[in-house]
Amino acid sequence: MQSSQEGSLPQITASTDDHLNVEADLLKTIMDVSSTAIVLLNPQGQILYANPASELVLGIKLNDILSRTYDAPQWKNTSLDGGPWREEDQPFNVILKTKQPVTDIRHAIEDSKGTKKYLSINGSPVFNEAGEIRSLVFLITDITENVLKQKALEDSEAKYRTITELSLSMVYDLEIATGVNHWAGAIYEITGYTPEEYNAIGYEAWMVLIHPEDKEKTIQQFDESMANKTKFSCEYRYRRKDGNYVYIEDNGIFLYDQDGVAYRMFGAMINRTDQIEANLALKESESRLLMSLDAVKMGIWSWDIERRIIYWSPQTYEIYGLDPNLEEITIESYLKLNNEDDLKKVSEEVQRLKEDPTRSGYIIQHRIFHKDGSTRWVESRGNLLRDKDGNPFRLMGTILDVTDAKIAEEALRTSDERFRAFYQFSTEAFLIFDENSLRAKDSNFAFQNLFGYAPEDTKNLKIRSLLTPDSLQKIREKIADHSSDSIEILCKRKNGEVFPALISIKRFKYKQSNSIAYSIFDLSPLKEVEELRQINSEIREKNKLIEKQKIELEMAFENLKRTQEQLVQSEKLAALGQLIAGIAHEINNPIGAVKASNQNMMDWQKRYGIASQLFREAILNVPREEQVILKTILSNLDQPIEFYTGKEERFRKKKNKEILIQYGCSLQDADEFAEAWVELGIGELEDRYLPLFRSHYLRVFLDYLELEIQFRRNTRSIQLAVDRVSKIMYALKNFSHFDSTGKKIKASLQETIETVLTIYQNQLKRGITLIKNYDEVPPIDCYPDDLLHVWTNLIYNSLQAMSFTGKLVITIKDCGEEVLVSLQDSGPGINPDIRSKIFEPFFTTKPPGEGSGLGLDIVNKIVKRHAGRIELTSKPGETIFLIYLPKGN
Repeated sequence: MQSSQEGSLPQITASTDDHLNVEADLLKTIMDVSSTAIVLLNPQGQILYANPASELVLGIKLNDILSRTYDAPQWKNTSLDGGPWREEDQPFNVILKTKQPVTDIRHAIEDSKGTKKYLSINGSPVFNEAGEIRSLVFLITDITENVLKQKALEDSEAKYRTITELSLSMVYDLEIATGVNHWAGAIYEITGYTPEEYNAIGYEAWMVLIHPEDKEKTIQQFDESMANKTKFSCEYRYRRKDGNYVYIEDNGIFLYDQDGVAYRMFGAMINRTDQIEANLALKESESRLLMSLDAVKMGIWSWDIERRIIYWSPQTYEIYGLDPNLEEITIESYLKLNNEDDLKKVSEEVQRLKEDPTRSGYIIQHRIFHKDGSTRWVESRGNLLRDKDGNPFRLMGTILDVTDAKIAEEALRTSDERFRAFYQFSTEAFLIFDENSLRAKDSNFAFQNLFGYAPEDTKNLKIRSLLTPDSLQKIREKIADHSSDSIEILCKRKNGEVFPALISIKRFKYKQSNSIAYSIFDLSPLKEVEELRQINSEIREKNKLIEKQKIELEMAFENLKRTQEQLVQSEKLAALGQLIAGIAHEINNPIGAVKASNQNMMDWQKRYGIASQLFREAILNVPREEQVILKTILSNLDQPIEFYTGKEERFRKKKNKEILIQYGCSLQDADEFAEAWVELGIGELEDRYLPLFRSHYLRVFLDYLELEIQFRRNTRSIQLAVDRVSKIMYALKNFSHFDSTGKKIKASLQETIETVLTIYQNQLKRGITLIKNYDEVPPIDCYPDDLLHVWTNLIYNSLQAMSFTGKLVITIKDCGEEVLVSLQDSGPGINPDIRSKIFEPFFTTKPPGEGSGLGLDIVNKIVKRHAGRIELTSKPGETIFLIYLPKGN
C-alpha cells in the first residue's frame, strides 16, 4: 500500500478549507450521477476517487480502480495503434508539466477480461491558493465502437483501392450535382487514355463518347434506374482514344439523400468486345452471380457422393484462406479444416438428410480453421440431389463467413451482462417505472437496501408511496418538462422514515415498453461530513495552540541568549553560554515533528472524506458477519500500536501470506493483503478476521483502516514532540550531571527508538535508506526518557554526517545479560586524531553556533548511568556507535 505522507503539503487556512469542502461536495454530487467516467488523482498519481460510471467505461471493478495508481502496470496502456504509450504523451504528465487542461487524448487499455478498450481523456488541474496543483480531474469516454468502425472503414477503403487497381473494369464515382467523375481500374486498357487524361474528362464529355445510336437508350436506362431507385445495367458502344468503338457493359447504382434525390452514381464499365452476342446474356448472368457472391463473401461447393470428388468455387477457397492453384480439396483434407465437435453435428445433419426423403436441404452454423490459424464461423447451406430411384448422388450448396456477426452477437450478449451486473451491484439505487401506469417494473439491490423493500415488493410499488407530497409534485413537474437535471427531494422508506435524496430521471425503452428510470442518491451522509468539518476545526484550534507554545519556546530561547553575557562570570555558566549557541537544533527537532505531523493531518483530512464515504457505502452492502469484524477492528485501534522488529515483521508477513493463500487468495493478493495487515499494526491475522478477505470491498476497508491508524499515529507524534521539548529543557538544566535518585522502570528499547524515528520522519524521507534489524528483546530496566535523548543525539548526528543522504542501519541484538544497540551510518567517518575527544564536554567539529559539544558527552553520561558502555568504530563510509545496556538492575 502506498503512503499518503510523501512530500510536504502547503498549510491551508480555515477559510480555504471551507471553500474546498463546499467545492468537493458539489463535485462529488456531479461525479456520482454522471454517465461519464470521472477520476480524481493526487499529484503523485494515486487515484483518490472514481465515480460509479468508471466501472462500465474502464471495465474494472471500482475497488480495483481505487487500489491502482495512474501508471500502474495492470492498466496495460498502449497507443491506439498498439504501440508503447510514451510518458510525454500521457495526459497526467502533460498537465503536471504544463499546468494546462488537455482534451481528447486517446489511448488503449485492457479491461479485467483482457478485452482491449479505446478511451478518450479530457483532464484539468485543480490549484490551491498558492497556485500549486492540488489534484487532477479526468473525464474518460469509451470510444471503442467509434475506433473499431474507423478501422473497419479504413480497411474497407484499402480493399476498395486494391480491387479497383487489380480489376479489369473501369470503376467510376460521379458527383451528380457538380458533374465531377472519379475513375479507377482498367482505364487505359478500355479507353486508351492514361488515368491522368481520363480523370480530366467530365460527365458531359464522357457522354459524348457513347455511340450516337446507343446514347438515347443508355440515358433513358440511367433515368429510369434513378427514378425507380434500382440498380442499372446497360450495354453500349464507346469510342476509344484511337477512334475505335468497344462494347461496354455498365453496371451501377445511385445513392439518394433523405429527400430521395440522387446525389451520387457508382458504376463499373466492362469491355465485352471479344465476346459473341450469342453468349453475352449467359456471360452477363454469370458475372452478376460472381459479383453478388463476392460482395457477400459467399462460396459455392459441390460433393459428388459416389466419386468422392469435391468442387469449391474461388470464394469458398478464400473463406478458408486457401489458394485454389496450390491446394486441392479432398475428403480427408476437408475434415481437417473443421472443428471436431462441429464436424460431428454437420455429419449428423447430412446423415438425417440422406435418410429422410421428405427433406431436401439443411442450414447449420459451425466453426472452421482458417489458413492463418484463426477459428472462424460460417453458415453452411446444403441441398441433396437424388436420382430417379431416390438415391442421393450429389450434395451441393453455399458457405458464408458469419464471423463478424457472431462476434457482434457475443459483444451484445457481453454488453447486456455487463449492464445487468452494473445495475444489480451498483451502490447507486435504481428504480424503473412504467410510464403509463406509474407502477414499478424493476429495482436493484441498492434500492431495496436503501428503502427497506424486498425484491418481491417491487411490482406492487407506486411512486407516491416512496415520496412526500411536495416531492411527488416536483417529480411530476420534472417529467412533464422532460428535464434531465437532478433535483433534491425527500424520500420515504418502507418504515416511514424520511430522508433527503438527489434524484435523476431518464426515459428509455425497457422490455419493449416506455419506461422511466430513477437514479436515487442518499444525501444523509452529508450530515456526517458536517461532523467531520467540526473535527477538522478542532484540529486547527489544537494546531494554533501548538504554534503558540512554539512561540513561547522561541521567546524563552531568546531570553537565554540575552542573559548569556551575565552567565560567563563562572566556568559552568560560561559553558552554558556555549551550549545555548548550539542548542537550537535540539529544540527545533520536536518543533519540526509537530509541523510534519500537522502537514500529515492536512493530507489525511483531504483523503478521509472520500475514503470514509466509500467505507460507509461499502459497509451497508456487506453481510453482517463482515460488519461485526470491521467494528471489532475499529474498536481495537484504540489499543497501543504494535511495533515489530525487522525479523518479526518479515515473519508475520510470511505467516499471514501463507494463511491467506490457504484461505483461497491469489498469490499476488495474498502478498499485498499480508503486508497491509502488518502495516496496520493490529496484531496477528486471527481466524475471526479471515471472512473479511473474501469481501468485494476489501481494498476500500483496508484504505479506511490505514487512515484511522495514520490519524492515531500523528496525534501521538504531536504529543510525544511536546513532551520532548520538556525533556530537552531538562537535559539543558542538567548537562553536567544527572539526578541519580530516580527509579528505573521497564521499557521497550524498540519502542523508544521508534519514537525518535517517528519524530525524524521528514528528515529520513529526504534521501535516507533506513534498515532495522531488531531481535525479540523483552523490556529492560532503564530510564526511558534519558534513552530517548541518547537515540535523538546519535540518530541526528548520523543524519548530519551523511548530509541527509545515505544508509542508516539500526540493530538491536540480545547478548545474554546485555542488550546491544548499534547505529551504523554511511557518512565520511571520524578522523582517528579526534576519536578520543568526541565524548569530552564542549568538544565539537562544527562551526561556532552550530554545536555545543555536549551532545555525545550527555549520551556517554546517560549510558554510564545505566551501568552500560559505549564504543565506536569508524572508517570512511562506515561509522558505528555500539551501546551495551544491562537487562536488569
